[in-house]
Amino acid sequence: MPELPEVEVLRRYLDPLVSGKRLCELRVFKSRVVRPESSGKLIATVKGCRVKGVERRGKFLWLNLVKSRLRTPFPLVIHLGMTGRLFVQPSAAELPRHVAAVFRLGRESLIFKDTRLFGRITLETDSIEQLGPDPITDEFLVSDLQSAIGKSAQPVKVRLMNQRVLAGLGNIYACEVLHRAGISPFMKSSDLRLAKFKELHEAIVSTLARQVEFGMSLDLDFIGETTGDGLFYFGSRHGQARKSKERFRVYGRAGEPCGICSSIIKRAELGKRGTFFCVKCQKQ
Repeated sequence: MPELPEVEVLRRYLDPLVSGKRLCELRVFKSRVVRPESSGKLIATVKGCRVKGVERRGKFLWLNLVKSRLRTPFPLVIHLGMTGRLFVQPSAAELPRHVAAVFRLGRESLIFKDTRLFGRITLETDSIEQLGPDPITDEFLVSDLQSAIGKSAQPVKVRLMNQRVLAGLGNIYACEVLHRAGISPFMKSSDLRLAKFKELHEAIVSTLARQVEFGMSLDLDFIGETTGDGLFYFGSRHGQARKSKERFRVYGRAGEPCGICSSIIKRAELGKRGTFFCVKCQKQ
């Protein structure tokens, strides 16, 4: 599943392409992605609106839409799920496979394709309002992190992946930030001391910011038709997928030497997710 850096890079890619455009037509090809409202209600509500911009919190994107007679924008929320893609192509071009919805913006269209149909398009904002703090905003402080996870008996990795606790971290970057902070993924959150909270906060902020910067430097394939999947792992069309993998410290590197201490990176199941870590660097 795309995590915060991938979705933020997508937001930055889309914003200049769709901002200021009028949503002439919305066609829904897979009604399963529109919930809980009906496709008909969604289509009627957004038709004719102008896109004021694209925003993000955690793994959620939304288009800020404005009706012609109203000044206050309202959000059209999009979650990519496991396999969702958003990209712009000429309206006259042939549609790719697995298209779930098409937002026609004049000569160009915003395409939402989703192979497994776990994505979502909605007018409801409940999911966004229930999210924890977004860790790449200036408002994300050490005290926020400590308040969010410090009293929990859950393993720290499991706690970090709870979107109501912290918005945007998934399996990949939870593994990465814990290795950078030198914290075992199995440690109880309540066992962390203030010094470790500071190290974890710095690891979260710096890791995510660096991955966003990395993603912005590549020629990405947002359509996701190549083996180097642009949205999931910042692969690309020009042989950069391998370079993309090499940016990870531990994720996907079981059996390889740790770049810090040369110990072999391990993989274990935690919270039903594959967890990558270094026993020496991340002592419990």
